[in-house]
Amino acid sequence: MISLTPVKVTDPKSLATELTRIADICHGCRRCFSLCPSFEALFKGLDVPEVDGDAEKLPRQVLDDFVDLCYECKLCVSPAQCPYVPPHRWMVDIPHLVLEARRFRVAEKGLSAREKMLTRPDLLGKLSRPVAPVANFVNTLPLARWAMEKAIGVHRDKKLPSFVWQTFTRWFEGRGGSQVKDPVAKVVLFPTCTVEWNRPEIGKAAVQVLEANGVEVAVDYPHCCGMPFFDVGDFDSARKAREGMVAALVGWVDEGYTVVTPGPSCSLMMKKEYPWLAPGDEPTERLSKATRDLCEFLMELKGQGKLKTEFPKAPKAIAYHLPCHLSVQRIRFKASDLLALTGAQVTVVEKCSGHDGTWAMKVEYFEESMKVGRKLFDPLLAANADVIASDCALASVQITQGTEKPVKHPIEVIRDAYGLPPA
Repeated sequence: MISLTPVKVTDPKSLATELTRIADICHGCRRCFSLCPSFEALFKGLDVPEVDGDAEKLPRQVLDDFVDLCYECKLCVSPAQCPYVPPHRWMVDIPHLVLEARRFRVAEKGLSAREKMLTRPDLLGKLSRPVAPVANFVNTLPLARWAMEKAIGVHRDKKLPSFVWQTFTRWFEGRGGSQVKDPVAKVVLFPTCTVEWNRPEIGKAAVQVLEANGVEVAVDYPHCCGMPFFDVGDFDSARKAREGMVAALVGWVDEGYTVVTPGPSCSLMMKKEYPWLAPGDEPTERLSKATRDLCEFLMELKGQGKLKTEFPKAPKAIAYHLPCHLSVQRIRFKASDLLALTGAQVTVVEKCSGHDGTWAMKVEYFEESMKVGRKLFDPLLAANADVIASDCALASVQITQGTEKPVKHPIEVIRDAYGLPPA
């Protein structure tokens, strides 16, 4: 008889016990049967005659597949999806359990060359920035992509983010800081690694919209938030990233600034995962409480009557992808509500893109990622909207790959709707 009491994971043996407990609970529920490839692998493993629903008989390979196929969308810990998530006494928290499994694997085997590369976006950005046009061109060459696939396992057909020569922080420094006097609010913008190295136009639009609404904007980008480390189970590097982020940003919080970020995974990391990595750490808790998703912050301004709501250049229709990492923060429709203020017809599609950090880049998961994403791509195309929008810059890459359509961040749509020219 498998106990329903949660097991504290401290070593591989307790990890196996907890994985078996969770598998048994999920077998009796199955609300997640179509949620992602992890659950498909788990339930197929439980349903073979030699297992016949007995989680204790599950082969090690099934549990390994369950861990490997998880791309940390975290939708399975949504109360709308699972009735047993914390604070329920059964404490079903699959994303963190998967991360614990990966942590032990990293401790035992270390990181592969591919993981070492893909978990260091700042290093990739610094190396690529001086030769950005060349790096971007090389990434389109079939022979170069074949070699990359063979050498490190990045799928040859996966569309990759482009690099820029002028980073977002360099642009911000060049314009001379904030342009607002007598501000209605003060924010420090953490741009995210993707905005810094790949999509500075998102950060520029954020500054324009915030300043247009009387918000003083400072920018601080100490380094990547650490989510890529966290996803692969490199907890030591994730904790170092947390320490650096807290040291850099908590001073702004103490001076009355709100920490704002346009990246759902980064806001999730600072709000939820930093406290999980460092329970009881008071500066970490202060940073967590002071952090807002960008559209969440703008809707708070709207609630205070401080947001301008005249949009002379609004599009007629917007197809909006609601990222998984906003759902798990219980933010959900803040961006779509903001977009709706323009008067546009907003079609919300709440499906996973399948990109999920670096998962879709890997040769063994690329095809599966496109199958996952198809549930998103088709409704976005069916909306036949003037613009497709997503808060997640990596999901945007995946959407463009699956639809052949450009994707904007909601803040770019708002900037355009205000009639502000791109900076």
